[in-house]
Amino acid sequence: MLFKKYLQKLAIFLQLFWAFFPGILLLSIAYLFFSNLIQGKDILITGLRSRQTGLFFTIALFFWVLVTWYTSRLIAYNNDWLFSITKEGLYHTPRILGYACFTVIIISLFLLEHPFKNIYLIHIGILGYAAIIYMTLHPIFERIKNAKDRTTLINLRYLLWFLFFATTALMVTLHSITSYIIGLSVIQVGYLFLVITRRKISETNIRHHQLPPLFFIGKIREQYREIILWLFTDGAAKKDSSRKEGMIQTEKNIFFWFSMFSMIALLIYVTAVTSLSFARYISALPIILLSFGILLGAGNIISLFSIKQKINFHFIFIVTLVVIGYFVEPHFVSLEKTTLKTSPYLKRPNLNQQFLKWIGERKTLLDDSAQKQFPIFFVLADGGASRSAYWTASVLSEIDHESNGRFANQLFCLSGSSGGCLGNIAFIAARKDQNNKTTLPQIQKYLSNDFLSFPLVRLMGPDLLLPLLPGNLGGDRAKALEESFKNVGYENPFSSLMQKNFSELMPSNSKSFDPIIAINCTRMQDGSPAVVSNIQINEEVFGKRIDILSLLKKHEEISVATAIVLGARFPYFSPAGRIQDQYFVDGGYFDNSGAGVVHEMILELQNLINDSIKINPSHPFNKIRFHVVHITNQPETEKKITKTHPLVNDLAAPIKTILGSYASQTDINNLRLFKYLLGIYNGDSTYHYVNLYKKGEDDIYPMNWSISNGSLKKMNLRLIEHEMIDAVVKETR
Repeated sequence: MLFKKYLQKLAIFLQLFWAFFPGILLLSIAYLFFSNLIQGKDILITGLRSRQTGLFFTIALFFWVLVTWYTSRLIAYNNDWLFSITKEGLYHTPRILGYACFTVIIISLFLLEHPFKNIYLIHIGILGYAAIIYMTLHPIFERIKNAKDRTTLINLRYLLWFLFFATTALMVTLHSITSYIIGLSVIQVGYLFLVITRRKISETNIRHHQLPPLFFIGKIREQYREIILWLFTDGAAKKDSSRKEGMIQTEKNIFFWFSMFSMIALLIYVTAVTSLSFARYISALPIILLSFGILLGAGNIISLFSIKQKINFHFIFIVTLVVIGYFVEPHFVSLEKTTLKTSPYLKRPNLNQQFLKWIGERKTLLDDSAQKQFPIFFVLADGGASRSAYWTASVLSEIDHESNGRFANQLFCLSGSSGGCLGNIAFIAARKDQNNKTTLPQIQKYLSNDFLSFPLVRLMGPDLLLPLLPGNLGGDRAKALEESFKNVGYENPFSSLMQKNFSELMPSNSKSFDPIIAINCTRMQDGSPAVVSNIQINEEVFGKRIDILSLLKKHEEISVATAIVLGARFPYFSPAGRIQDQYFVDGGYFDNSGAGVVHEMILELQNLINDSIKINPSHPFNKIRFHVVHITNQPETEKKITKTHPLVNDLAAPIKTILGSYASQTDINNLRLFKYLLGIYNGDSTYHYVNLYKKGEDDIYPMNWSISNGSLKKMNLRLIEHEMIDAVVKETR
């Protein structure tokens, strides 16, 4: 009997869990993201970078709390069958979910302020403390509610509202993590008091504020009454007219204020969706919290309709998306229309043509008898969003500065994926600046911009509905990322280059800084490697690599920003981009460093060199030495191989294997290139490894399209003291 009793309680708990699953899911995501992942922690730091962002953070948090509590109440009111078996569960769960929103953020803030090694004790301690506070104060507030009259409770509520405003103002003014922890803890307790005493104040409202006669304005109010009654009454349950009137009076005011606050939050959200500058201004943290509130509200409203109409509208919504997906494509790659009769990309040189032109421009140096070696540099830049972009461009600029420009003159190719390509292009933009006055601080200023917020707000809202919306509403989240690269709010050579067509980067006939660019991508359908390059990716040299630019029609071009994003489409943040019937994603799926395409280049060029030396043993090509500068941002920690759960083995072994093979494929490509260079130079290594991380260092730099100032300062310090930069500079002769 005891076992049966516990099984019944478990069944009731699972039913409650399922009824409030959307709110529980978002709480779990927020908890894991902000308190456990370095990306979430960095977003939290960035969201508190100023008083303005701190204010938007508090507004967004209050909105998330309000939506979590209030829409969960709607679900509770419309589950009378569940109310009959677990009254206390339906009574407490909405309150606990709203209360837990504060707890999740407080834990995350506390871990920022006190980064203890044993963080699990902090998690357990704060969760336990929050639970004790709830269980202690809830019955106390219930007794206060029952003992005090309506007037006293209203006065206490006014006092609490004043305290909320004062606490919020003080938090934002002091603007420290400690002030937010203390302030939110106070507001959390006040929230609990308000939701407990609210019902008594509203229930006694019926004899104080009767509804007015039904004139014109009365018709509107009558419709409002019907909405309240529909929202808060389970259609399957029978309620008499007095209970219905009591329900209307209880909920009419709170529903009005809930609607007003929701409209304000929705206005902020919509403004962020449509305005890049505003999205960047409020930062990613408020966007995430606002999105949680909007997604939860929409999900619970759909659940409410499902309960009312006895139809699973979630299922209908998913089926509609599936069906419309056969007729609508929301993720086409952004293409620029031109009036050219032939595609400019047909004029790209092949590898050998570009090499001979490049060598010809440096013939004087190559023929110099005092020059015993002639270094030619290839750069590999690992992906890693803004972390990679900032580190790559900083390293390249520092090497070039320390070598007095020799490095750029000896740079033949820049290859990479994702953020590595953005760093490569930023370095090119700096070198191409006509005044040649672009400094490292200017490069770093551009790459430290918030490229995350605008695509993030598209991801957590409009992109879910994109197939259903006419006109594509300005593009998807990948398009938003492109716009973030193109516009940072001030004039600079980097944004200017991002806005130009990629054909602007094709090697010119005049002497100029025109290195080969290889933006590595992956074809989604079959995992084939693909490249966006300013030279021809022909089969004789590059095998079955796909030349993406050759897929464009004669009147089509892509911008530089579009090309970079094409190599940075890492689902789920950026969707696969479609060109014709082919979809392309991040190059990191196949080759995160771009070593494969560079290896193929060096193989071909070495054959050219060997053929020239065979004809003329004293050929100047004897001096050429290929150097690879591999700029990476991956921790060098040993991978721990642990036991796999049998269920995971049975169900997810293929997925885990595929995910693990991505990193292994890149490592093998890098190692193959490293060993090839050792072979052609008789064991003398010309492979230079410039890692952001020190050996054995933990993962401390976030991989996001936005980085906090604290992380940037650590990267700058690492740049100054890096042991490999001087070694590369010495190779420039």
